[in-house]
Amino acid sequence: MISVAEARALILKEASSFGVEKIALEKSVGRVLAQSVVADRDYPPFNRSVMDGYAVMAEDYAPGQDYRIEATVHAGDAPLRGMKVTNLSAVKIMTGAAVPTPYNVVIRREDAEEKGGHVRFAVAAVKSGENISKQGEDLKKKDRIVIQGRRIDNATLGLLASLGIHQPQVSRLPTVELLSTGNEVVSPSQKPGPTQIRNSNAYALRSLLADLGITGFRAQHVADDPQKLKMRIKAATGDILMLTGGVSAGDTDHVPEVLQSLGYKKIFHKVAMKPGKPLWFGAKGKKKVFAIPGNPLSCQVIFRIFIEPFLRRSFGMPDALPLRLPLAEARRKKDTLENFFPVKIASVPGSVSTLSQLPYNGSGDIRAALFSDGLAVHPAATSELARGAIVDFYPWRAL
Repeated sequence: MISVAEARALILKEASSFGVEKIALEKSVGRVLAQSVVADRDYPPFNRSVMDGYAVMAEDYAPGQDYRIEATVHAGDAPLRGMKVTNLSAVKIMTGAAVPTPYNVVIRREDAEEKGGHVRFAVAAVKSGENISKQGEDLKKKDRIVIQGRRIDNATLGLLASLGIHQPQVSRLPTVELLSTGNEVVSPSQKPGPTQIRNSNAYALRSLLADLGITGFRAQHVADDPQKLKMRIKAATGDILMLTGGVSAGDTDHVPEVLQSLGYKKIFHKVAMKPGKPLWFGAKGKKKVFAIPGNPLSCQVIFRIFIEPFLRRSFGMPDALPLRLPLAEARRKKDTLENFFPVKIASVPGSVSTLSQLPYNGSGDIRAALFSDGLAVHPAATSELARGAIVDFYPWRAL
């Protein structure tokens, strides 16, 4: 049995890219950018007015002075050429329009009085560059923007569109196959017998994968029969194989033995943690296998602590480090395992947020994760955590 830190390190060591692909910009939201982004020109590409008003030359400005309006410039208008520029002249200009040379300040319309092709201003003084976004102040041509490995959200999408990247290169999503095991497990659409339970793990894992944009997910169920299990594993396709149940030490826990008989290399089996201790992790070529304990909370803890970091590393995303927050109440444990327990963030105006423990009846409690914001960690070597103790906190959805 190995520690949580050792298990995570071994899993992350196996992470590698699933490849890259180009997709249409409008379909890229939620995908992970897999390319460098370089500015194709200056941004703004010209001196741009930030408001409706009048462009003048700062060096000949005087309040109350009369200025002749030489032209009107709208956003998108071509640069003014051949216009005679004299002292005490102005250009009426709209937001987003290019400020013609040699004008170097824009005075807002609210501070102006226009009459008969002339305008005068009530402001006491102006300075060069006022109300103008200067060419290249946001980005210079060939500037590199470090967003590779970032999930494409509204801000990233807008930037890519501005830069003309209409087919971004993104990390390919893996295909995932789940085999749930157990004679006691039936579909949610079935009425279970007195000693049967409905299959919740397939749906929880589908949702957790969908949060990362992974929709190539196929779920099947197989009874606790070594030969049937072997046939299903042989037929499994995709980049990642997940199994739930049948991974501990009972008479019907056939998964570890069957996997190894089919040539899957065991990297580790069993982690010093609660819940999730029987986790089995291995590989066969490029295919990775997570054999997960069947209890609902165990399944969700394993995904958040191990599988999600593995996927993030494979996509080239930065690691999602836990937050550090104080416990709202003391906690004791009798075992020497690293404990993961559901908590809710308790916020009090004017004070630091704390983690409040939620009651649950072990890893088989179907409500264990309900209403929780994530998982707090009780370290293996510490038997008691005092009220206010600072602990690691993993939100269900990593930042």
